Amino acid sequence: MARVRRVGAGDEALWRTAVASLLAPEDREHRVATPAELAEAIADPRCLLFLALDGDLPVGLASAYAFPDVGAGGRIAYLYDIEVGDSHRRAGVGGALIEALLAQSRREGIRLVWAGTEADNTAARRTFERTGAEIEGDRYVEYEWDLDDEGGDS
Repeated sequence: MARVRRVGAGDEALWRTAVASLLAPEDREHRVATPAELAEAIADPRCLLFLALDGDLPVGLASAYAFPDVGAGGRIAYLYDIEVGDSHRRAGVGGALIEALLAQSRREGIRLVWAGTEADNTAARRTFERTGAEIEGDRYVEYEWDLDDEGGDS
């Protein structure tokens, strides 16, 4: 089984390798964060980044972001990305990544972690449910405001 650990200072190259090999290019707009951008994110205590490693090879990743709940108080976190390489799927890697995130969230006093996925993504839904998540609704609609496209080709 792969081991899971939180990403720390000095792990920028390893995280870049994981992103390039695990996240589809179109999902990351054919970009990978620069080492400077990653160093800034890793140093930011609001960024919760985890890698699953098989030896030195990244086989899974999870990224979440913690922030204040300005409505109800306390802190909450959103699980933004979770991905497991094809060769390590159905082996508990996704669940281990989520468990690591939940354990770190508990240590940091985060009171709620949530994630969204497509209704037909049975693998993600099964992993979320196996790690104790409860379904909040019956539909998921995602919107984006792409600020990079503003003022483009007018």
